[in-house]
Amino acid sequence: MLTRKQIRELARQRVEAVWGCLCVLRPDLETQEKKKLAKKILDLASGHWPPPPVKIIPAQVQEMVWRNMQCIQPRCSMILFSNQIADELNEFFHPEE
Repeated sequence: MLTRKQIRELARQRVEAVWGCLCVLRPDLETQEKKKLAKKILDLASGHWPPPPVKIIPAQVQEMVWRNMQCIQPRCSMILFSNQIADELNEFFHPEE
């Protein structure tokens, strides 16, 4: 079990690490903007800010399906309902939304 002092020290180290990274990665930001970005990074690292769910878009569905299909007709004009397939895939993988 960690003591309060150890927890504070670990938190201080995380903040210093994030601040150091931001100074290198985004030296153009003003202090207030760096603080906002640092808070978002720390929230993300602590699990308080879940990343947005990945959504499949119709163009991705079309690319996946067409890349993996073959029509036996020489002049086949395949109709693909990529919007509906994308909606169904997203509903399947994220039903609670």
